[in-house]
Amino acid sequence: MRLSRLRTLLQASSAVFSNGYAGSLVTRYVNTNQLKGVCVPYLNCYACPSSLYSCPIGTLQHFMAIRTVPVMLLGMLGLVGLTTGRMACGWACPFGFFQELLHRIPTRKYSVPKAVRHLKWFVLAFLVLLAPMITGDTWFCKICPAGSLLAGLPWVAWNPANPVTGSPVLQVQPDFQFLAVMALLMAFLIWFVFSKRPFCKTLCPLGAILALFNGVSMVRLEVASSCDSCATCNSVCPMDLDVTKELNSVECIRCLECTKCGHVRIVPPFKDKVGSHVEADF
Repeated sequence: MRLSRLRTLLQASSAVFSNGYAGSLVTRYVNTNQLKGVCVPYLNCYACPSSLYSCPIGTLQHFMAIRTVPVMLLGMLGLVGLTTGRMACGWACPFGFFQELLHRIPTRKYSVPKAVRHLKWFVLAFLVLLAPMITGDTWFCKICPAGSLLAGLPWVAWNPANPVTGSPVLQVQPDFQFLAVMALLMAFLIWFVFSKRPFCKTLCPLGAILALFNGVSMVRLEVASSCDSCATCNSVCPMDLDVTKELNSVECIRCLECTKCGHVRIVPPFKDKVGSHVEADF
């Protein structure tokens, strides 16, 4: 199976796997299964009525708000980061997949200025860590476009029932805050059409966390000595990287699209400096 098709299949499967509580469609009840206490290594809004698992960023904010260290969450993120780096962004994140789908709409395309890619560190430090700790509230969740798409719209359009009382959860009409968040979501959706994965590049705090491990993770990439500078890898990179110079940088999502030219290869785990190369064969 070709790499792109395999990656598309896994991304779509991940979206279904993460939000596949079919019972919510029949009963209109929000899923309250105990599995919702388990985090997946990508954005997946806990508030989605059919969500089966939790979002690590939402969970991290909650623990910051109650000023407690999320030991299990940090252990999970550390394990994922040390083994695969930011690979979950490229192979499993439903919101990243959605961005790639919208970008396929034929229009003129624009690159994201590299200067604004540093914003995700501010989002992580301030909105995810500092602001919740000071105010006791989950600030990033209020503006997260993934949450707006997967949870905000379904709640208003469908208005699920309370599993205890059976009455509709929402008792009032959407307010100004909701309309402002929807306007922000619409702006992002338009941006996704014109640029490759702009949210991943500029604002995703989870991508920032996993990016810290890119240089030391077991899954790493290298450029073969036979590289002829054909630039094929740059043209297919969803993060608009100069692959030969930014390989294994904090922006790389390990999608492996760059291996198609045959000059970029996966480094075997624990490979020493003089070890042999192993190519990704898809």
